[in-house]
Amino acid sequence: MMLVLGLVDIFVAFALFSKIFGVILPLGVVIGLPIVLFFKAFMFNIYDPGSIQDVIVALLIILTIFLTLPWWLLLIPALFVLVKGLFSIISF
Repeated sequence: MMLVLGLVDIFVAFALFSKIFGVILPLGVVIGLPIVLFFKAFMFNIYDPGSIQDVIVALLIILTIFLTLPWWLLLIPALFVLVKGLFSIISF
């Protein structure tokens, strides 16, 4: 289970990195990732810092549909999610 959750986090981090570098993602990916992150956040305790981070990143991804966000506003959560995903895989 932790392996799958870690892979989801790494995929989300790469999606955020692609948004930083201007790669256009398919709309299904941009809509599907926040749904998966919300599900993942509410599957466990919502007051867990990792779940709060998932909700914040999901909201940022939704905002990128409508707004062009500064690169640093996407880089910081992308790094945190990447580290969280790597540690989830390592703890597996």
